[in-house]
Parts: sequence; C-alpha cells; structure tokens
Amino acid sequence: MYLRGKQWITDFCFEGERHIKSWGEINKSAAQAKEHKFKTEIREGTHLRKNKQIKFEAFAEKYLENAVTHKKASSVLRNKTSINALLPHFNGKLIQKIDPLSIERFKIFRLKEGRAPATVNREIETLKNMLKIAVDWDYLQKNPADKVNKFTLKNERDWILSLEDEKRLLEECSKRPQRKGGEYLQDLVKLALYTGMRQGELFNLKKQDVFLNEQYVFVSDSKNGESRRVPLCDTALEILNRRLSIEDTKSECVFHTKAGHQIKELTNAFWRAVTNAGLEQWETAKDGKKKRIRFRFHDLRHTFGSRLGMMNFHSKTIMQIMGHKTQTAAARYQHPTQEHKLNAVKGLDQVPQNPHKQHENNLEYKGISYG
Repeated sequence: MYLRGKQWITDFCFEGERHIKSWGEINKSAAQAKEHKFKTEIREGTHLRKNKQIKFEAFAEKYLENAVTHKKASSVLRNKTSINALLPHFNGKLIQKIDPLSIERFKIFRLKEGRAPATVNREIETLKNMLKIAVDWDYLQKNPADKVNKFTLKNERDWILSLEDEKRLLEECSKRPQRKGGEYLQDLVKLALYTGMRQGELFNLKKQDVFLNEQYVFVSDSKNGESRRVPLCDTALEILNRRLSIEDTKSECVFHTKAGHQIKELTNAFWRAVTNAGLEQWETAKDGKKKRIRFRFHDLRHTFGSRLGMMNFHSKTIMQIMGHKTQTAAARYQHPTQEHKLNAVKGLDQVPQNPHKQHENNLEYKGISYG
C-alpha cells in the first residue's frame, strides 16, 4: 500500500491478475484495515466486482452473434423469435436492472396478450440462457432469472396410436397425393412409427447413412447435437430397402420430392390423412370456444416410446434408441395405453383374498409355525 497525494492505494497481484484499489482520504490505519479485507476477499473469491454495463438490446445482439457460432440454425431462429418478444418489454433497460419481479411482469403481460403458456415458457428459457451467458461474460454477478419458474403446462393429451388407429392412418396416407410428387407419405409415417426418429431427422436422412446389413441408420444431426445409431426392426428395414431401391440418382436423401429435392415440411396431405382417419378431437376451452386437437407427427415418436415401454424394455435402452439425455425427457415419451393399464390391475384379481393367511400357510409348509 502506498500514498498517492492524499489517498491510500492498494496495488497487488494474485494468481497473475493485478488488483488496484483507492481508499480515499482516510488515515493509514483505516486504509490498512480495508486493504486486509480486500485482499482476503480476492483470495477467497468473495469480492464483488463492478460489472460492465450494457443495455438489453445491445447484449441481445452479442448473444445472437455467439449463438450463430455455437448453436444449430433452428435453435438460433427460435432464440431470435423469443428475443423479438422480449425486446418491447426490456428495450433500453440495463441487464443489471432486470430482476425476478420484472420477469414475472413480462410473463403476465404475455399471457394477457393471448400467448400460450408454452410460448411464454420458451421466451423465458431464452432469457434465462441470455442472462446465464451474461454471468459467464462478467456482465452480471448472478442470474436473476434463476428464481423465476416457468408455467406448469397441462398436456393436451397423451395420444398413442392403437393398432386400429395405425392401420387407418397408414391407409389414408397411401391415398393422399403428395405435393410435387414423390409418393413418400406412407413410408415416412410408418418409418417414424417404427424407429421413433424425429421429423427433422427423417427429412435429413441421407442414403449414405442407411446401413441395411448392420441394421441401423446413423443420425448425425439430432436435436441435442449428438449423433446416434438407430436400430432397425424388420418393418423399418423393409421400408428403407424399398426406398433405396427406387431408381433415382437425383437426390442423396431417403425422402424427397419427385424432382429429387429434399422434403423440408409436412404437406397438407398428412393433415388430411389424420382427419380422415378420425384422429382429431374437439374440446371446449375456458372461453367457451371450440378447440381442435389433432394427432401430430411428433405423436408417432410418443407412440414408439410408449410401445417399447409397455414391452418392458429397460429405460436406458429406450433413452439411447430415442436420443434422450435424461430419464425425465424419456419419461415424457412413455405413456401406457388404457388397455395396458387395465391389464396391469387385472393382475390383482390373482392375488389371494387373505395374503396374511397365505403367508402363514407358506411358513407352515416350510416347517415354521407361529407358536
């Protein structure tokens, strides 16, 4: 510590970083006491530093620039959409001034605008990630969004195809003319149902990633950014063998239009097949309006996971096949059908009416008595 003019200055290095602090015009004893506390906090990592100041919109630009480098294009697009919703509420505000209360007000505001809770949850998830990055980049000491909970969602339905539903849907898919030709819809739906692959994974599936002899397809660009091998049952092998045998050298994709272009979205042919197969319901919302609930393409994946679960395969096996990282994520895709649950409780009919008496009989048979 040294005196500069009338001010005491602390200047020292710790782990290769220089720390300088002025104590103002105070006496030496008081300055020494402050210096001791300052050095102790630095060494113990408890010193609160003054963070860099930045407004929300400026940080959003930095965040998106970083996302383009480190995230998939679909994730970046989702972040942009969420930030566009966040900007009107936080524009012009220093991110250091964002607190849990302001985030809660944003949630309420979005609901009053008529946004679905699931939409608001995605926006909050983006904001949480932004502020986490802000902590990593020394703009914040801690993430104020950590204490903000997302809305608890009420699942619309666990729509798992029965074998009769599957038959009707596939029949309707075979009747539907696909836009720009290709005649792929029935194969696409059936392969999703028998591999559990996501829609995007099927659209991006290349012929070179299909290994019929080894009975698997290689997914290189999954939702979580990790690759995996998806094993193929005989039904899936039959579909892929037929797709690969089509004389077409124009496309490297397994599913493509007649012109050889990659499929990038579901056409109305799928939704017409869903409607004609009777896979839709009408529910009355709280405001009295009728809401149509339709079977979605993603429900094919739920059906796949549920069928494996009801066949009593180990959850770890199902996780690896479907590409889930956690048990929680895997559990969302395993829904026992009503018939399966009914069969489970029917097993209770085989339980003895007096289990305790049965237990006594077993013990007596083994030469044990109760005395």
